[in-house]
Amino acid sequence: MTYEKSCGAVIYRINNGNVEYLLVLNKKKNAKGHWGFPKGHREGDENEYETAVREIKEETGLSVVFSGGARVVSTYSPKDGVTKDAVYFMATVRNDAEITLQKSELAEFRWCSRAEAEKLLTFDAPVLQKLERL
Repeated sequence: MTYEKSCGAVIYRINNGNVEYLLVLNKKKNAKGHWGFPKGHREGDENEYETAVREIKEETGLSVVFSGGARVVSTYSPKDGVTKDAVYFMATVRNDAEITLQKSELAEFRWCSRAEAEKLLTFDAPVLQKLERL
């Protein structure tokens, strides 16, 4: 069994009085891909926050501000023989910068209501409920 760990954030914004969440469609070789939140693997001696900030910037071009100290871990198996922990924080966008996707890893992005996000998310649907309770 192989173990992986990624760190990222549930990024939200208020648009016309409604909360919207940023989802990204991850590319997969010979597959449809999956919807999730921006995240990625740790490099060197980064802590979880540093990894999340770097990965969000690399994948979306966005700078974020973390909202409180909420931290949620989602454990799942992305493929046979692999267990993965995805650590998420809650964050807002630091500025109104446009999203610039990392084309090598992401196919598209979407700002979604909670209901839309829960329908699209492949692995991380419970993350929204957990973070909103904290």
